[in-house]
Amino acid sequence: MLQKNKFQKNKARKRLTVCLSGLLGFAICSAPLLAIAQEYQPPKRGIPGRREGAGTRGTCLRGPKLLMPLTPSDNFSTTLSNSPTFFWYVPKAAAETAEFALLDENDRTLYKTIVSLSGTPGIISVTVPANVTASVLTVGKDFYWQLSILCDPTQPSINPFVEGVVQRTKPDTALTSKLKKAALSERSTVYATNGIWQDAIATLAQARCAKPQDQGVMASWTRLLQSVKLEDYAQTPFVQVCPAKAPLK
Repeated sequence: MLQKNKFQKNKARKRLTVCLSGLLGFAICSAPLLAIAQEYQPPKRGIPGRREGAGTRGTCLRGPKLLMPLTPSDNFSTTLSNSPTFFWYVPKAAAETAEFALLDENDRTLYKTIVSLSGTPGIISVTVPANVTASVLTVGKDFYWQLSILCDPTQPSINPFVEGVVQRTKPDTALTSKLKKAALSERSTVYATNGIWQDAIATLAQARCAKPQDQGVMASWTRLLQSVKLEDYAQTPFVQVCPAKAPLK
């Protein structure tokens, strides 16, 4: 069950050369990846929120790090996609499942899914299916997501959770031109410097899946997380992000 949250109570605070296949529809190529400085520049926004991790005391989560969304520090992010992918760090957990939900500004549930947890601490992700949200993820409107760790499915009020706001945007002429001209190895930088967080991190996540040993990709990933003060999570392994085998073409 989805808990009531602060976004519902206070709407004023809503607020590589590589080819990739999967999250953003690119085809993976074998050309070498380049280290690119990733510096996220947040879009102009009204009253900011504050990114918060979920504590472990009294829950089924264990370890020194909190359950943490990989989002900008104001908990607001944008995407150009109608099928965005969200990322979180999940500490070691006794729980076997988590629940992800996406809601509109009227608290109507647009998508909900149960996520299996391996018990291993690391980064997980959820991609919202395009066929679910293509007609409802309206450009320019705020949507609300929440990830709850189901320590006790019968008592949702005690389950640790994190939440945030996402907005789908339409690229202007300048951004469209930059993306067309950029090599695929440069697109994550274009996204990041234009405030499109979800697409920047998704592009780099796919690069990590395709080339897990590539130091240039890892440097770019680290720089991106550092730019939003998530450096403590930059070296964290993926546990439920990549397909079993990334298909090379």
